Amino acid sequence: MSRMPKHVLKLLSTVAAYDSGEGVTFRAIPRGRWRLAGHRRGYAVQARTFYPLTTGGLLEVSGDDPLAVAATITDAGRAHLAGGAK
Repeated sequence: MSRMPKHVLKLLSTVAAYDSGEGVTFRAIPRGRWRLAGHRRGYAVQARTFYPLTTGGLLEVSGDDPLAVAATITDAGRAHLAGGAK
């Protein structure tokens, strides 16, 4: 996998920090952004930030609600953060 921008890696590490196995919930907010539910500082990202992580198999995003999705880090995502996959 090619080198990823800092904001994409921050999303991956944030999901890893908050995901206890069941995923974390992101809620839609204006201007094409998603906010992490329950984050003390209101962490938000552009929707397109998820794309390199989901296509690379590092994150799984699921849900039927168009205003809230669950993001779960995969084993490959954890390995990437640990330096096992570059």
